[in-house]
Amino acid sequence: AKDIFTIPNLISVTGAALAIHGSEKIDTAEGLTECAVGRLADVLDGKVARMTGQTSNFGAALDATTDKIVMAKILYEMNKKGLAPKHVLGIVATLNSINAAATGIANLRSDEKAETRPTRSGKVGLAMETAALVAYAAAELVDKRTDSPKPAKLLRKLGAGAFAASLPFAVHATHTYIKRAINGKENQKSRAK
Repeated sequence: AKDIFTIPNLISVTGAALAIHGSEKIDTAEGLTECAVGRLADVLDGKVARMTGQTSNFGAALDATTDKIVMAKILYEMNKKGLAPKHVLGIVATLNSINAAATGIANLRSDEKAETRPTRSGKVGLAMETAALVAYAAAELVDKRTDSPKPAKLLRKLGAGAFAASLPFAVHATHTYIKRAINGKENQKSRAK
């Protein structure tokens, strides 16, 4: 119970709930703000866990699970509403799906508890992907509210830049998750030495 009822886990769950709720109306200023604040909470939960000494395998698994669920919901809503290029949504969805599947396989293949903590590159990649998606959604929102195409064009360029910058981090994270799934128990033993 001490690993479940912690401040970082509360931040993870609250951020996820806020982002999921906001994603349903991500094409509005209110929904976009909820998504952005909810995803920001995802960045804070790990820092708070380390600062308060409340790190745990349960917290790491909760963080990784909520990350994937929230991102899937945001991608679904953005695709449904046509708020970002299909190739961006597809690549983000594919990489996140591979990471989730590889983590699940690593857990199934290991006699011990497999590593579930998100990689540093995964957290950076996810934050940049989120920034890209927020920029694309904001561009569509600005498009509806102004006659000038310049702000929306700038936001789309920011979204494309953030997405491009996220790719090396996201691909590195996916590579790491796949290695965890393949190596399973051997990877656990080599880390213990």
